[in-house]
Amino acid sequence: MAGKDRWPELLELVAKDDGLPTRPCGAWTEQKLHIWHRYLEITTSAMVGKSAWEGLVYIDLFCGPAVCQVRESGKRLPGSPLIAAHAAKPFRKLILSDIDESCVAACRSRLESSPAKGRFELLTGDCNAIAEAIADKIPRGALSLAFIDPESLDVHFSTLQTIAKDRAVDFLLLFADATDLVRNVELYEKEGSKLDAMLGPGSGWREDWAALKNRSGMNVRELFPKIYERQIRRHLQYVGLRREVVSGPHGPLYSLLYASKHERGLEFWDKIAKKELGGQTRMF
Repeated sequence: MAGKDRWPELLELVAKDDGLPTRPCGAWTEQKLHIWHRYLEITTSAMVGKSAWEGLVYIDLFCGPAVCQVRESGKRLPGSPLIAAHAAKPFRKLILSDIDESCVAACRSRLESSPAKGRFELLTGDCNAIAEAIADKIPRGALSLAFIDPESLDVHFSTLQTIAKDRAVDFLLLFADATDLVRNVELYEKEGSKLDAMLGPGSGWREDWAALKNRSGMNVRELFPKIYERQIRRHLQYVGLRREVVSGPHGPLYSLLYASKHERGLEFWDKIAKKELGGQTRMF
């Protein structure tokens, strides 16, 4: 990504308490948000204004109040909506939703004071229940970047199918492997579990699980992203998936799964993944 990292500027934008609600988070959340910021920077810089697309659209299914606050330190972080609102080049449209009315209200207030004023739509409700309404707001012919940040295995595969059907939608999804799957996978073996809804039809995950002899946390965390990639390739025609593990003070917490229907998207992701928070270049 060319030019200096604008992350410090985004931190400064939200440093002052504006009196609106914030989302409590751990210090590791900054890594997740910074990764998404870098991806939006490189993608908007390269793709906004390209004749191949009818504009660039941002989608956020768990938008929250648009500002996060680290529990331990009180540090305020720009949430994903504000990161999108202050992207290097402007999105044609921002489409956001959250099940919490107070979060939607706070997000709306903050976006009204941002460069995205007049270019966003906010919906209230469970994203799985309102997926059709969200999809209907995506302009045809647009390239969309979707941030999907649930606390657990709360996004149905059918929701991604609805949003991505006949559309170019790249997504970054929080996959709660360490915080949920490692602890609860045996509870999900009953047909119709939330894991079935997350992984989608015909995933074959029970067969893969039965074949996994060493069920260490690491092996569980390696298995299920592979199943998810198999599903998005088979059902959504995505070309591939990238995975970034986010860790806390005691080890891995969750994976960020990035998926694209185009090799160019994967190229962008691979480029930004070379840099860590703070600007250091990874050696592997």
